[in-house]
Amino acid sequence: MTDETPLRPDSGQETPPEQSAAAAEPLPTLEETAHELQARVEQLERERGEYLAGWKRAKSDLLVFQQGNEDRLREFAMFAHAGMATDLLSIIDSFDLALHALSPGDKETSLGKGYYLIQTQLTDLLRKYGVEQIEVAAGQRFEPALHEAIDAKRCATAGCDGSDDQQVVEVLSRGYRLHGKLLRPAKVRVITHADH
Repeated sequence: MTDETPLRPDSGQETPPEQSAAAAEPLPTLEETAHELQARVEQLERERGEYLAGWKRAKSDLLVFQQGNEDRLREFAMFAHAGMATDLLSIIDSFDLALHALSPGDKETSLGKGYYLIQTQLTDLLRKYGVEQIEVAAGQRFEPALHEAIDAKRCATAGCDGSDDQQVVEVLSRGYRLHGKLLRPAKVRVITHADH
């Protein structure tokens, strides 16, 4: 037995050096241990709160992103065929011109009825995909959001008082909306006065 290794008082055996160093330090009291544990629990609760708040923010951000993405996809699907619809409008315009060029007698022939039938089929097809005609009538007030003034006609009557200024005189080409949004404005001729 060496002098460096102390003996255990109860057994007469030597105590390992690491145990003797630990035995030299006083053990924490029950109150100190409880205080340390309480501090650790509070720290863990704060961390849990931070993680939970972060998770809730991330979940909320994800839901907002998903909703926005769904809205964008829905709008894309609604307006994906806008180019094709615009191309078909020029064909409908051609049918309008052909129908206006027909004499009253020609409108009753099979050719005239065929023009009307094809124009109706094209209009129905466009309506199926959300394309609607903008109703414009002569005498209606010019609306820049819906109409495009192609020409202005000066008032030639003696009683021009300016009250009919900027009224639609003639519709040159119909306007259309796609799901409520302007696809093409109506091309119109408006009335104006000489002093304008």
